[in-house]
Amino acid sequence: MAALDTLQKYFGVDDRLKPPVCSKVMRKSRLEQNLDEALSRGEIQQAEKLSDSLATREIAVKITKAAAYHRHMKAQEEPQSPQDTANKTKPPAWGFEAKKRWETKSNMGYM
Repeated sequence: MAALDTLQKYFGVDDRLKPPVCSKVMRKSRLEQNLDEALSRGEIQQAEKLSDSLATREIAVKITKAAAYHRHMKAQEEPQSPQDTANKTKPPAWGFEAKKRWETKSNMGYM
């Protein structure tokens, strides 16, 4: 697993792909609802615990997304194996030359 310092540059890398916060309807999660209830009842210690777990969950999501993007970028940087490039550039050994010549010869009468 990559160190946190390595992943920090990838935090929020896909934020530009998300719609603006003002344009979407936000539903509160169960944890956020419990936090609001604890605050309304005046249970400050319970609210602090819920807030800490909410922050932990948010940073875990950020780290997971950053790690996935880091793996993607590493895979992009790795050079392809020589066998892959060789298979893409070489024509097949059996070729189509004989068939192509035969078809060209047979089509000469129709031109």
